[in-house]
Amino acid sequence: MKVLHIIDSGGVYGAETMLLNLMREQVRMGIEPVLASIGTHREGEKPVEAAARGLELRVEPFRMRPGPNWAGAWKILRFARQENFAILHSHGYKGNILFGLVPRIIRGFPLIATLHGWTWVGGFNRILVYEWLDALSLRFADRVVLVNEIMKQHPRFRRFLPASIEVIENGISLDTLSEKDKLRADIEEFTRKGFTLGAVGRLSPEKGFDILLSGVASLVAEGFDLRMVILGDGEQRKELSRQITSLGLAERVLMPGYVADAKRYLSLFDLFAIPSLTEGLPMVLLEAMAAAVPIVASRVGGIPAVLDHGRAGLLVEPRDAASLVAMIRAVVEDPQSARQRCLVALDRVASLYSSESMAARYFTIYRQLVPGARSETMKRSAC
Repeated sequence: MKVLHIIDSGGVYGAETMLLNLMREQVRMGIEPVLASIGTHREGEKPVEAAARGLELRVEPFRMRPGPNWAGAWKILRFARQENFAILHSHGYKGNILFGLVPRIIRGFPLIATLHGWTWVGGFNRILVYEWLDALSLRFADRVVLVNEIMKQHPRFRRFLPASIEVIENGISLDTLSEKDKLRADIEEFTRKGFTLGAVGRLSPEKGFDILLSGVASLVAEGFDLRMVILGDGEQRKELSRQITSLGLAERVLMPGYVADAKRYLSLFDLFAIPSLTEGLPMVLLEAMAAAVPIVASRVGGIPAVLDHGRAGLLVEPRDAASLVAMIRAVVEDPQSARQRCLVALDRVASLYSSESMAARYFTIYRQLVPGARSETMKRSAC
Protein backbone atom coordinates (compact mmCIF):
# COMPACT_ATOMS: atom_id res chain seq x y z
CA MET A 1 0.00 0.00 0.00
CA LYS A 2 1.38 3.41 -0.99
CA VAL A 3 0.52 6.56 0.97
CA LEU A 4 1.36 10.08 -0.19
CA HIS A 5 1.84 12.41 2.78
CA ILE A 6 1.45 16.08 1.82
CA ILE A 7 2.84 19.01 3.80
CA ASP A 8 3.99 22.61 3.31
CA SER A 9 6.47 22.98 6.13
CA GLY A 10 8.52 25.83 7.56
CA GLY A 11 10.71 23.73 9.85
CA VAL A 12 10.64 20.53 11.86
CA TYR A 13 8.24 21.29 14.67
CA GLY A 14 5.34 19.30 16.10
CA ALA A 15 3.42 18.39 12.95
CA GLU A 16 6.59 17.51 11.07
CA THR A 17 7.92 15.37 13.91
CA MET A 18 4.63 13.50 14.14
CA LEU A 19 4.65 12.94 10.37
CA LEU A 20 8.22 11.61 10.34
CA ASN A 21 7.45 9.28 13.25
CA LEU A 22 4.37 8.02 11.42
CA MET A 23 6.26 7.41 8.19
CA ARG A 24 9.03 5.50 9.99
CA GLU A 25 6.48 3.22 11.61
CA GLN A 26 4.68 2.73 8.32
CA VAL A 27 7.89 1.54 6.69
CA ARG A 28 8.26 -1.02 9.49
CA MET A 29 4.68 -2.13 8.82
CA GLY A 30 5.38 -2.72 5.14
CA ILE A 31 3.50 0.36 3.94
CA GLU A 32 5.22 2.59 1.35
CA PRO A 33 4.98 6.21 2.55
CA VAL A 34 6.28 9.09 0.43
CA LEU A 35 6.63 12.70 1.54
CA ALA A 36 5.25 15.25 -0.94
CA SER A 37 6.87 18.46 0.30
CA ILE A 38 5.33 21.67 -1.04
CA GLY A 39 7.44 24.82 -1.30
CA THR A 40 8.05 27.88 -3.44
CA HIS A 41 10.46 27.98 -6.39
CA ARG A 42 12.89 30.09 -4.35
CA GLU A 43 13.29 27.47 -1.64
CA GLY A 44 16.10 24.95 -1.62
CA GLU A 45 15.96 21.81 0.46
CA LYS A 46 13.51 22.34 3.30
CA PRO A 47 14.32 21.17 6.85
CA VAL A 48 11.60 18.51 6.80
CA GLU A 49 13.00 17.14 3.53
CA ALA A 50 16.50 16.91 4.99
CA ALA A 51 15.14 15.25 8.13
CA ALA A 52 13.15 12.72 6.09
CA ARG A 53 16.11 11.85 3.89
CA GLY A 54 18.23 11.46 7.01
CA LEU A 55 15.76 8.80 8.11
CA GLU A 56 15.99 7.15 4.66
CA LEU A 57 12.42 8.10 3.82
CA ARG A 58 11.47 8.90 0.24
CA VAL A 59 10.92 12.61 -0.48
CA GLU A 60 9.35 14.22 -3.56
CA PRO A 61 9.68 18.05 -3.55
CA PHE A 62 6.97 20.02 -5.36
CA ARG A 63 7.75 23.68 -5.97
CA MET A 64 4.97 26.08 -6.92
CA ARG A 65 3.92 29.69 -6.52
CA PRO A 66 2.31 30.61 -3.16
CA GLY A 67 -1.43 30.60 -2.64
CA PRO A 68 -4.15 28.23 -3.90
CA ASN A 69 -2.14 26.89 -6.82
CA TRP A 70 -4.41 24.46 -8.64
CA ALA A 71 -1.79 23.78 -11.32
CA GLY A 72 0.55 22.66 -8.54
CA ALA A 73 -2.19 20.48 -7.05
CA TRP A 74 -2.76 18.85 -10.43
CA LYS A 75 0.98 18.13 -10.71
CA ILE A 76 0.86 16.27 -7.39
CA LEU A 77 -2.26 14.36 -8.41
CA ARG A 78 -0.65 13.35 -11.70
CA PHE A 79 2.38 12.07 -9.78
CA ALA A 80 0.10 10.12 -7.42
CA ARG A 81 -1.64 8.44 -10.36
CA GLN A 82 1.60 7.59 -12.13
CA GLU A 83 2.98 6.00 -8.95
CA ASN A 84 -0.25 4.15 -8.07
CA PHE A 85 -0.78 5.62 -4.60
CA ALA A 86 -3.80 4.35 -2.70
CA ILE A 87 -4.45 7.36 -0.50
CA LEU A 88 -3.57 11.02 0.07
CA HIS A 89 -2.79 12.06 3.64
CA SER A 90 -2.60 15.81 4.19
CA HIS A 91 -0.93 17.53 7.13
CA GLY A 92 -1.74 21.24 7.24
CA TYR A 93 -3.95 23.83 5.62
CA LYS A 94 -2.08 24.02 2.29
CA GLY A 95 -2.68 20.37 1.40
CA ASN A 96 -6.17 20.42 2.92
CA ILE A 97 -7.21 23.39 0.78
CA LEU A 98 -5.51 22.23 -2.43
CA PHE A 99 -7.05 18.76 -2.35
CA GLY A 100 -10.12 19.13 -0.14
CA LEU A 101 -11.63 21.71 -2.46
CA VAL A 102 -11.01 19.50 -5.50
CA PRO A 103 -14.14 17.38 -6.15
CA ARG A 104 -13.57 13.72 -5.30
CA ILE A 105 -14.49 12.67 -8.84
CA ILE A 106 -11.55 14.76 -10.11
CA ARG A 107 -9.21 14.07 -7.21
CA GLY A 108 -9.67 10.34 -7.61
CA PHE A 109 -8.07 9.43 -4.25
CA PRO A 110 -9.43 9.13 -0.72
CA LEU A 111 -8.19 12.09 1.34
CA ILE A 112 -7.31 11.95 5.02
CA ALA A 113 -6.54 15.27 6.70
CA THR A 114 -4.80 15.36 10.07
CA LEU A 115 -5.57 18.62 11.86
CA HIS A 116 -2.66 19.35 14.17
CA GLY A 117 -4.26 22.51 15.55
CA TRP A 118 -5.22 26.02 14.56
CA THR A 119 -3.06 28.93 15.73
CA TRP A 120 -5.30 31.98 15.29
CA VAL A 121 -5.55 33.92 18.57
CA GLY A 122 -7.48 37.02 17.51
CA GLY A 123 -7.72 39.85 15.01
CA PHE A 124 -8.40 39.88 11.29
CA ASN A 125 -5.30 38.55 9.55
CA ARG A 126 -4.16 36.00 7.00
CA ILE A 127 -4.11 33.22 9.62
CA LEU A 128 -7.84 33.71 10.17
CA VAL A 129 -8.46 33.52 6.40
CA TYR A 130 -6.32 30.38 6.02
CA GLU A 131 -8.08 28.67 8.89
CA TRP A 132 -11.51 29.56 7.51
CA LEU A 133 -10.55 28.05 4.15
CA ASP A 134 -9.04 25.07 5.95
CA ALA A 135 -12.28 24.44 7.84
CA LEU A 136 -14.23 24.71 4.58
CA SER A 137 -11.95 22.24 2.79
CA LEU A 138 -12.12 19.72 5.63
CA ARG A 139 -15.83 19.29 4.96
CA PHE A 140 -14.90 17.49 1.75
CA ALA A 141 -12.15 15.21 3.10
CA ASP A 142 -13.02 11.53 3.40
CA ARG A 143 -11.76 11.49 6.97
CA VAL A 144 -10.57 14.20 9.36
CA VAL A 145 -8.25 13.16 12.18
CA LEU A 146 -7.91 15.34 15.27
CA VAL A 147 -4.99 14.91 17.64
CA ASN A 148 -7.08 15.28 20.81
CA GLU A 149 -10.71 15.01 21.96
CA ILE A 150 -10.97 18.66 23.00
CA MET A 151 -10.66 19.76 19.38
CA LYS A 152 -14.10 18.23 18.70
CA GLN A 153 -15.62 21.08 20.70
CA HIS A 154 -14.36 23.74 18.29
CA PRO A 155 -17.32 25.59 16.74
CA ARG A 156 -15.92 25.05 13.25
CA PHE A 157 -16.69 21.33 13.55
CA ARG A 158 -20.41 21.72 14.20
CA ARG A 159 -21.21 21.01 10.55
CA PHE A 160 -19.23 17.78 10.35
CA LEU A 161 -20.99 14.46 10.38
CA PRO A 162 -19.70 12.58 13.47
CA ALA A 163 -18.53 9.65 11.32
CA SER A 164 -16.14 11.89 9.39
CA ILE A 165 -14.06 12.82 12.43
CA GLU A 166 -11.77 10.57 14.44
CA VAL A 167 -9.23 11.22 17.17
CA ILE A 168 -5.74 9.75 17.08
CA GLU A 169 -3.29 11.09 19.62
CA ASN A 170 0.22 11.83 18.40
CA GLY A 171 2.92 9.29 19.15
CA ILE A 172 6.67 9.46 19.46
CA SER A 173 9.50 7.06 18.83
CA LEU A 174 11.34 6.13 22.01
CA ASP A 175 14.57 5.46 20.10
CA THR A 176 17.61 7.10 21.64
CA LEU A 177 19.60 9.69 19.70
CA SER A 178 23.26 10.57 19.68
CA GLU A 179 23.76 13.56 21.96
CA LYS A 180 27.11 14.78 20.67
CA ASP A 181 27.10 18.08 18.79
CA LYS A 182 28.55 21.55 19.28
CA LEU A 183 25.27 23.31 20.00
CA ARG A 184 24.42 20.78 22.69
CA ALA A 185 27.82 21.39 24.27
CA ASP A 186 27.18 25.15 24.21
CA ILE A 187 23.74 24.78 25.77
CA GLU A 188 25.11 22.35 28.35
CA GLU A 189 27.74 24.92 29.35
CA PHE A 190 25.02 27.58 29.64
CA THR A 191 22.80 25.39 31.83
CA ARG A 192 25.62 24.70 34.29
CA LYS A 193 25.32 28.31 35.48
CA GLY A 194 22.02 27.69 37.26
CA PHE A 195 18.46 26.35 37.16
CA THR A 196 17.43 26.42 33.50
CA LEU A 197 14.01 26.53 31.88
CA GLY A 198 13.66 25.23 28.34
CA ALA A 199 11.08 26.01 25.67
CA VAL A 200 10.75 24.88 22.06
CA GLY A 201 8.62 26.19 19.21
CA ARG A 202 8.04 28.81 16.57
CA LEU A 203 8.68 32.33 17.81
CA SER A 204 5.12 33.47 17.24
CA PRO A 205 2.47 35.08 19.49
CA GLU A 206 0.38 31.95 20.09
CA LYS A 207 3.35 30.24 21.80
CA GLY A 208 3.25 32.69 24.72
CA PHE A 209 7.02 33.09 25.06
CA ASP A 210 6.59 36.76 25.95
CA ILE A 211 4.50 35.72 28.97
CA LEU A 212 7.14 33.19 29.97
CA LEU A 213 9.94 35.75 29.74
CA SER A 214 7.99 38.13 31.97
CA GLY A 215 7.52 35.33 34.47
CA VAL A 216 11.23 34.51 34.51
CA ALA A 217 12.05 38.19 35.05
CA SER A 218 9.62 38.29 37.98
CA LEU A 219 11.26 35.28 39.62
CA VAL A 220 14.74 36.65 39.06
CA ALA A 221 13.60 39.85 40.79
CA GLU A 222 12.52 37.68 43.75
CA GLY A 223 16.06 36.31 43.98
CA PHE A 224 15.79 33.04 42.03
CA ASP A 225 18.87 32.24 39.96
CA LEU A 226 17.14 31.22 36.71
CA ARG A 227 18.16 30.90 33.09
CA MET A 228 16.18 30.12 29.99
CA VAL A 229 16.79 28.54 26.57
CA ILE A 230 14.29 29.00 23.72
CA LEU A 231 14.84 26.74 20.71
CA GLY A 232 13.06 27.93 17.59
CA ASP A 233 12.76 30.78 15.14
CA GLY A 234 10.01 32.93 13.70
CA GLU A 235 8.56 36.36 13.13
CA GLN A 236 8.59 37.29 16.82
CA ARG A 237 12.37 36.98 17.23
CA LYS A 238 13.13 40.73 17.17
CA GLU A 239 10.26 41.52 19.50
CA LEU A 240 11.35 38.85 21.99
CA SER A 241 14.97 40.01 21.78
CA ARG A 242 13.89 43.55 22.65
CA GLN A 243 11.84 42.23 25.55
CA ILE A 244 14.80 40.23 26.86
CA THR A 245 16.97 43.35 26.83
CA SER A 246 14.32 45.55 28.45
CA LEU A 247 13.79 42.99 31.23
CA GLY A 248 17.53 42.82 31.94
CA LEU A 249 17.72 39.15 30.97
CA ALA A 250 20.37 39.38 28.24
CA GLU A 251 22.82 37.25 30.23
CA ARG A 252 20.15 34.79 31.33
CA VAL A 253 18.35 33.89 28.08
CA LEU A 254 19.79 31.95 25.15
CA MET A 255 17.96 31.88 21.79
CA PRO A 256 20.17 29.90 19.37
CA GLY A 257 17.44 29.73 16.71
CA TYR A 258 15.87 26.79 14.96
CA VAL A 259 17.42 23.39 15.66
CA ALA A 260 16.74 19.99 14.15
CA ASP A 261 15.82 17.17 16.55
CA ALA A 262 15.13 19.53 19.45
CA LYS A 263 14.43 16.53 21.68
CA ARG A 264 18.15 15.82 21.95
CA TYR A 265 18.50 18.96 24.11
CA LEU A 266 15.54 18.43 26.46
CA SER A 267 17.45 16.42 29.06
CA LEU A 268 19.66 19.47 29.69
CA PHE A 269 16.79 21.46 31.16
CA ASP A 270 15.65 21.54 34.78
CA LEU A 271 12.12 22.46 33.71
CA PHE A 272 10.29 22.48 30.39
CA ALA A 273 7.63 25.12 29.79
CA ILE A 274 4.80 25.30 27.26
CA PRO A 275 3.05 28.66 27.85
CA SER A 276 1.00 28.41 24.63
CA LEU A 277 -2.31 30.15 24.07
CA THR A 278 -3.48 27.38 21.74
CA GLU A 279 -2.24 23.86 20.93
CA GLY A 280 -3.39 20.55 19.50
CA LEU A 281 -1.21 17.87 21.02
CA PRO A 282 2.38 19.18 20.97
CA MET A 283 4.97 16.57 20.04
CA VAL A 284 7.55 18.36 22.15
CA LEU A 285 5.36 17.74 25.20
CA LEU A 286 5.59 13.98 24.62
CA GLU A 287 9.33 14.29 24.03
CA ALA A 288 9.80 16.22 27.29
CA MET A 289 7.84 13.53 29.12
CA ALA A 290 10.10 10.86 27.59
CA ALA A 291 13.15 12.88 28.64
CA ALA A 292 11.89 12.91 32.27
CA VAL A 293 11.95 16.71 32.50
CA PRO A 294 9.54 18.46 34.92
CA ILE A 295 6.81 20.21 32.91
CA VAL A 296 4.74 23.35 33.35
CA ALA A 297 2.22 23.82 30.54
CA SER A 298 -0.89 25.74 29.59
CA ARG A 299 -4.28 24.12 30.02
CA VAL A 300 -5.08 24.15 26.29
CA GLY A 301 -5.85 21.55 23.62
CA GLY A 302 -4.81 18.01 24.47
CA ILE A 303 -2.21 19.04 27.07
CA PRO A 304 -4.34 18.48 30.23
CA ALA A 305 -5.33 14.97 29.17
CA VAL A 306 -1.78 13.99 28.23
CA LEU A 307 -0.50 15.27 31.59
CA ASP A 308 -3.30 13.38 33.37
CA HIS A 309 -4.78 16.68 34.54
CA GLY A 310 -1.76 17.60 36.65
CA ARG A 311 -0.40 14.24 37.80
CA ALA A 312 2.32 14.18 35.11
CA GLY A 313 3.04 17.92 34.96
CA LEU A 314 1.77 21.21 36.34
CA LEU A 315 -0.96 23.09 34.48
CA VAL A 316 -1.71 26.81 34.23
CA GLU A 317 -4.40 28.80 32.50
CA PRO A 318 -3.23 30.43 29.25
CA ARG A 319 -2.17 34.08 29.66
CA ASP A 320 -2.20 33.69 33.48
CA ALA A 321 1.26 35.06 34.24
CA ALA A 322 0.81 34.86 38.03
CA SER A 323 -0.12 31.17 37.89
CA LEU A 324 2.80 30.46 35.56
CA VAL A 325 5.20 32.10 38.02
CA ALA A 326 3.70 30.11 40.91
CA MET A 327 4.06 26.77 39.11
CA ILE A 328 7.66 27.46 38.09
CA ARG A 329 8.39 28.40 41.68
CA ALA A 330 6.79 25.13 42.84
CA VAL A 331 9.13 23.08 40.63
CA VAL A 332 12.20 24.99 41.81
CA GLU A 333 11.30 24.73 45.50
CA ASP A 334 9.97 21.15 45.54
CA PRO A 335 12.16 18.99 43.25
CA GLN A 336 11.01 15.76 44.91
CA SER A 337 7.37 16.29 43.89
CA ALA A 338 8.56 17.32 40.44
CA ARG A 339 10.47 14.06 40.15
CA GLN A 340 7.36 12.05 41.06
CA ARG A 341 5.42 13.77 38.29
CA CYS A 342 8.24 12.91 35.88
CA LEU A 343 7.89 9.21 36.73
CA VAL A 344 4.17 9.36 36.00
CA ALA A 345 4.91 11.14 32.72
CA LEU A 346 7.44 8.50 31.68
CA ASP A 347 4.96 5.72 32.27
CA ARG A 348 2.20 7.51 30.37
CA VAL A 349 4.24 8.33 27.29
CA ALA A 350 5.57 4.78 27.02
CA SER A 351 2.17 3.12 27.41
CA LEU A 352 -0.18 5.55 25.65
CA TYR A 353 1.71 7.70 23.15
CA SER A 354 4.00 5.50 21.09
CA SER A 355 4.42 6.02 17.36
CA GLU A 356 3.72 2.31 16.84
CA SER A 357 0.24 2.62 18.34
CA MET A 358 -0.40 5.81 16.37
CA ALA A 359 0.57 4.18 13.06
CA ALA A 360 -1.65 1.17 13.73
CA ARG A 361 -4.67 3.41 14.32
CA TYR A 362 -4.02 5.36 11.12
CA PHE A 363 -3.79 2.09 9.20
CA THR A 364 -7.23 1.15 10.48
CA ILE A 365 -8.58 4.28 8.78
CA TYR A 366 -6.66 3.51 5.59
CA ARG A 367 -8.27 0.06 5.46
CA GLN A 368 -11.73 1.61 5.89
CA LEU A 369 -11.15 3.96 2.96
CA VAL A 370 -9.28 1.46 0.77
CA PRO A 371 -11.02 -1.91 1.21
CA GLY A 372 -8.66 -4.84 0.90
CA ALA A 373 -5.57 -2.87 1.88
CA ARG A 374 -3.16 -4.79 4.09
CA SER A 375 0.28 -4.03 5.41
CA GLU A 376 3.14 -6.52 5.11
CA THR A 377 3.16 -6.74 8.91
CA MET A 378 -0.46 -7.90 8.90
CA LYS A 379 0.20 -10.37 6.09
CA ARG A 380 3.07 -11.95 7.99
CA SER A 381 1.04 -12.18 11.20
CA ALA A 382 -1.75 -13.96 9.33
CA CYS A 383 0.58 -16.62 7.90
